[in-house]
Amino acid sequence: MLFVKRTLPLLITFVSGIIMIMSFFSGPALPKIKALEEVFPQWIQIIMTFTMILGAFSLIRFNFQKIARKQNGWGYSVVLLTGFFVMAILGMISGSWPALEPKFETGARFRCLADNRLSDEEVEVLSVKVTKEGAKIVTIQSNRLDKNNKPIVKDVSADRLKTPFMSNINILQQVMFEGVFKSAQSTMFALLAFFVASASFRAFRIKSKEAGLLMFSAFIVMLGNVPLGNMLSNLFSYIPLIGKFLDIAAIKEWIMAYPSSAAQSAILIGAMLGYISSSLKIIFGVERSHLGGEG
Repeated sequence: MLFVKRTLPLLITFVSGIIMIMSFFSGPALPKIKALEEVFPQWIQIIMTFTMILGAFSLIRFNFQKIARKQNGWGYSVVLLTGFFVMAILGMISGSWPALEPKFETGARFRCLADNRLSDEEVEVLSVKVTKEGAKIVTIQSNRLDKNNKPIVKDVSADRLKTPFMSNINILQQVMFEGVFKSAQSTMFALLAFFVASASFRAFRIKSKEAGLLMFSAFIVMLGNVPLGNMLSNLFSYIPLIGKFLDIAAIKEWIMAYPSSAAQSAILIGAMLGYISSSLKIIFGVERSHLGGEG
């Protein structure tokens, strides 16, 4: 049992890591090893699919237990599971439409989804053509009229043509995604702005030379991104000799292009070195926290 839990995962990790390193650095002389660089990512996608399924079952079980025990916040679990099952069902129904292989015959009538897929209109199929990439392009005639009082004729992708039932499913799916999920996501990001402002206020307290430099640089960058900075630059331009050097927008660009970029590069290099170190520790079995034990 210990072999299955510890030794076997370590062997798989070691062999996989070494193969990926060899495939990355191997050249045309080792084509079979080089080909593994394209095969392994496909394996990763399969593994990620299973992890997503496992995560979904874990999410459902945890929230069902929370609701059954009436723990604190169980109402949020009800909302979460409702949204989860509604989107899952809508997605499965919507995804089954291409598998039905609808026939876009001349004269057939469908509902054509708008670009944002939040509304539709009834159209008639005039012709169908297939591109070199294998995509179906359907020429449709709308019931709406153009400025010359003639029916609108246009080419659309076949995936925008649905039966009335499938059209309603797609619209409901987009309403849930655009109207609920994205709106909630925007709200969360809007709240984060206040936390960032609070953290910035605490960070800009001048207690040392470094803190003073940080506050001065941040102040210049913020001024360079608002109209007030341009107004001040115009006022400074009337100062003799030094006025032309007090262009806040230009100073901001210099700070972002040189000091900030250099600091970011240094941080990225340090992070990559740490990433390489951690990867080697995992490959050679030094770090074992991913197996549930102590590293």
